[in-house]
Amino acid sequence: MKLKRFLKRLFQQKEQFPFKEHWRLTAYYKDTNKVAKIIEGENLIMAVGKAQVGDMLIDVAGYDTGITYCALGADNTAPVVGQTQLVDEGGGAAMRLTITQSSRLVNVITLTTFFKAVQSTLAIEEAGMFGHSTAGPAENSGIMFSRWLISFDNSGALYDITITYVLTIG
Repeated sequence: MKLKRFLKRLFQQKEQFPFKEHWRLTAYYKDTNKVAKIIEGENLIMAVGKAQVGDMLIDVAGYDTGITYCALGADNTAPVVGQTQLVDEGGGAAMRLTITQSSRLVNVITLTTFFKAVQSTLAIEEAGMFGHSTAGPAENSGIMFSRWLISFDNSGALYDITITYVLTIG
C-alpha cells in the first residue's frame, strides 16, 4: 500500500521550468570606475517574450536571433505581461543600445549593456530587453522579452550606467 501511494504522489508531481529574472543598475560617476549607486530588482517576462522562447526552442522559420538590445524609458507605469514595448522609450536610439556583453554559465544567462552618461540623459523609470531580427537601434523595434521599473535620475548626465540582466532557467 505504501508503494502504491508513493507511486501515485510521484506521478502527480509536475515538472516546473521557471525563469527567475533579476536586474541591476550600476551608476558610475561619469568617466570613472567609482560606483555612485546600485539598484536591483526583479522583472516581468512579457507574454511575447515567453512566445519568443518557444519560437527559439522549436526553431520557427525566420527566427534568427536572441535578445540583443537593452532600452531605457521614462514612464513608471507598472509592467503588465501583455505589453509589447516600453511605455515611453524616452529618447529613441540614444536610449537603446546593443548588449555589450553576454554569457551563459550552465543555466544562468547574463546580459550587460553599458550606457555612457550622454546616452542615458533622462529620469530613468523603466527598462527592457529586446530581441528578434526586427530588433534594432530604432525606438520600439523588436520583441520585448522583459520590462521592469528602475527610478534613477540621470537627466543631468552625471553618471555612466551599466544594466546587468540575469536570467536563471529552472
